[in-house]
Amino acid sequence: MFRIPSIACLCNSCAVFGLLVLFAVLSLPDVAYADAVHLTDHAAGFTGQDFGAAACGLGDIDGDGRFDLLVGAPLNNLGGAESGAAFLWYGSTDVTHSANEVWYGASGERFGFSVAAIGDVNNDGDPDFAVGAPLSNTGGTEKGRVCIFYGGGALSSTPDLVILGANGGDQFGFSVSGAGDFNGDGKDDFIVGAPFSNTGGTNLGAAYVIYGDNGDPSTDLADATTMTGEISGDFFGWSVCGAGNFLGGNEESVAVSAPGNNSHWGEDAGAVHIFEGTLSGNTPNATPDHLIGIGGSSPALSQYGWVVENIHRWDSDGYDDLAVGGPFNNQAGTAAGRVEIIFGDPSPSATGDRYVTGGSGGDQLGYALDLLGDLTENGRDDLLIGAPFYAGDGADAGRAYIYEGGSNSGSVSVLDVVAVDPLMPGTQAFDRFGFAVAGIGDFDGDGLIDYAVAAPSGNIANNATAGYCRLWATNNQTVGTFQYQAASTWTADGQVRLQLTLPLAPESITHMEIRRQDSSGLETVFDGSVEDLIVNGLFPAGEHHYELIDAGPFNQEINGQQISYQATLDLLNGSRVELSDPSVWPALSLEQQPALRPLMARQAWPNPANPRTALEYRVDEGISYSLTIADLRGRRIRQLAQATGTGQWEQKSWDGKDDAGRALPSGLYFFHLRTTGHIEIRKVILAR
Repeated sequence: MFRIPSIACLCNSCAVFGLLVLFAVLSLPDVAYADAVHLTDHAAGFTGQDFGAAACGLGDIDGDGRFDLLVGAPLNNLGGAESGAAFLWYGSTDVTHSANEVWYGASGERFGFSVAAIGDVNNDGDPDFAVGAPLSNTGGTEKGRVCIFYGGGALSSTPDLVILGANGGDQFGFSVSGAGDFNGDGKDDFIVGAPFSNTGGTNLGAAYVIYGDNGDPSTDLADATTMTGEISGDFFGWSVCGAGNFLGGNEESVAVSAPGNNSHWGEDAGAVHIFEGTLSGNTPNATPDHLIGIGGSSPALSQYGWVVENIHRWDSDGYDDLAVGGPFNNQAGTAAGRVEIIFGDPSPSATGDRYVTGGSGGDQLGYALDLLGDLTENGRDDLLIGAPFYAGDGADAGRAYIYEGGSNSGSVSVLDVVAVDPLMPGTQAFDRFGFAVAGIGDFDGDGLIDYAVAAPSGNIANNATAGYCRLWATNNQTVGTFQYQAASTWTADGQVRLQLTLPLAPESITHMEIRRQDSSGLETVFDGSVEDLIVNGLFPAGEHHYELIDAGPFNQEINGQQISYQATLDLLNGSRVELSDPSVWPALSLEQQPALRPLMARQAWPNPANPRTALEYRVDEGISYSLTIADLRGRRIRQLAQATGTGQWEQKSWDGKDDAGRALPSGLYFFHLRTTGHIEIRKVILAR
């Protein structure tokens, strides 16, 4: 039977690779290493976000000469349960843990399950990208949707274009990829898979080539070229990719997999269909031009086409080649896996021209694939392969390999092993290292190739199963994220309550500075120990809550002015963390600040007093006031202040004595803060 794991665990098509760790954004220090490294122990995270279940290099989205990186976290919960998220890092020589851009999905839709560079689909000269949310219920249960973002300049905080699936249950957006110029009209196109489409048969599957245009591509799937599977259970569209000139002509091709196909090579052997496009803007047909199946002695149950990837010129002959993974192939052991390379040609083979099999049963070699480019500098493009359930370093610890361009067939012995160094002793089992792999391109701008391997179930430094990555770059930087939540709200008396939820215990933070940003610049509002800010201790998810009141003053001269906040944490391990993401810590509008009364008082503290207590209060500048203590019958017992307001918050203490210095008995007393026409009363219990 075709295996359908939880959608949270699927690595779909050439657009699903892995990197990084968890989910909204903390900026950690820029560090360089002599070798590739794991995320080190200054990172933290929460379990189960599947950060890195999808990732891809985007090319140069921002035009700075470095390639950029997009990462999906389909189980991110910031937008609601399993809403999902996508994180964008601009290429840099100084990689930080803070994503440059972040987008969040809607509850339950698993936004970020697939991500892909799709070329310039609006024909404005800048590359664009897509994010899939296959469980979106917009317009129908699990109809799915794909969100398009246009590159160039400032990226939009919301999708520039949204395309919905055709029918409920299709899971449109399960896979997505660029399709080249499929109809030959000079504009880039893209392809989207919907493998659970029931049109024509249960889980027959479908794939849609959507055409680029001068402006927005059409959101009407009637304008797309629709391809469908052969028989029920094909899951056609599970993985999709642009296949370039694989068929040897000037036309662009696309490849669509059907890993559940039973009709050619045996039960659940799988198949890959190739469709050739057209030239001069003619609409291509939806009839397959070539069919590829798995070779070897045990094709049944292989689920060939779990992932299909354009690997460019692997054999350096001028035609684009394809790599196809069959991770459940049994030739070298039950589910040891197999990867095949099919050479592009006017008459290509029906099975692999080169192959490699897993080392032992259960490895699932070929679960993830991606083009590396000529990493080994032999004049041919190389392939990165994941085997996430390899058990040689612990149960399901995982492994990744490099298949050098032009190499011979064989077992994993013909592959170069990507080193697996566990993040922490004893945590390597069940990491699923190699579940996702990514050839990033030139991320740091030095002209050399960078790549990464993800372990989305891997433990990180606080033992949370948040996932980690190894990133190989010339500067060997490591990128990762973890969750924080922040809120800024006006109080009834016109102050700002700042709240932070962090996955960091107080003892791991040596110092915190919080700053307010407005038109006059940055002003520090807190500088000290977090022990002073703790509201609640450890929560079940490992969260700690911190709170601070910012009393201002706030500049109200500019109508509509906003104020925002940012913080810096110094950690016990010597690293520094910046909290400044406006999508996580929204700004406040001064127009919404409550009208200020001429005098205000907070609650007495401590209360009960034994015997000392204090009152914080504010009186408008230039207004005369008095602050006294009264008993239960309203009689004045003690005068604490007779002064003129400064407009700032002040504090006066009371030691439980009257004006004559006599200690008063236990009981209920009152602070009276008075000015002409106004009084604020705060009670305090004196307990001796």
